[in-house]
Amino acid sequence: MQTGLLSTRLLRANGFRTRDIRDAVAAGRLSRLRRGWYATSGTTPDVRTAGRVGGRLTCLAALRMHGCWVPESVGIHIRIADGVAVAPMPGVRVHWTSERVGPGVDGAEDALASALICSDLRALVVVIDSLANRRIIAPERLRAILATTPRGRQALGLHDPRAESGIETLVRLGLRRHRVRARSQVGISGIGRVDFLIGERLVIEADGYEWHADRATFERDRERDRELVRRGYVVMRASYAQVTHDLDAIMLAVLDVIRRRDHRWRAVHRSQLSERGYLVDL
Repeated sequence: MQTGLLSTRLLRANGFRTRDIRDAVAAGRLSRLRRGWYATSGTTPDVRTAGRVGGRLTCLAALRMHGCWVPESVGIHIRIADGVAVAPMPGVRVHWTSERVGPGVDGAEDALASALICSDLRALVVVIDSLANRRIIAPERLRAILATTPRGRQALGLHDPRAESGIETLVRLGLRRHRVRARSQVGISGIGRVDFLIGERLVIEADGYEWHADRATFERDRERDRELVRRGYVVMRASYAQVTHDLDAIMLAVLDVIRRRDHRWRAVHRSQLSERGYLVDL
């Protein structure tokens, strides 16, 4: 991974003289973080902070840089060698280690090992679903790392590698908390896969903002919704903001539909759908 951090030794190995380094700093192409370490202009603020204190970005902050879906406000987590003097910094969590570490970003496996120590269970499940779905860590390595702690083993029991986004995982965990049985990534004839199917006809689609980067995707999803409703399904579409900031309201709506038994087909409607081949693919 290109972190943007460069040591004096590396710069010299690439032909930089002392004057060249000084000129690059003056021109803004490099900035000095600490003795012997510099950052390029494109280095992220989190990595710069880690570099200034002589540590490595780790935990969820590092996993985000590896392409993993993580909750919005994870703060800055830095792994620092025991004995290094570090002044308290707002929003920064220090992970002390007996290893000798230098500035940089932890690899995905080391970052996950750090996350097992400080992340809550819900965030951890979101992260491991994403790591598996995006193939950032191989399944056998993922299981081996999680098996090292009780919390990791608990998270592994809640893991679903079919989850395609973090908000999908959050919805699944919310449903589980309310003891609602739901099937994920269910195929419906003529429609394709839906995120969740509760009972026979309640469909929940969790919309991550990354999936609607273009108008065509937005329109296609609305066409799917219209066809589902035409067939008699009840469709709930939950946005990124709704899931991350008001998940309880979504759960209350789901529970209301279930209490009315609107998640079940009426016998006549079920027969009609079966004749037309519109039921869930098995």
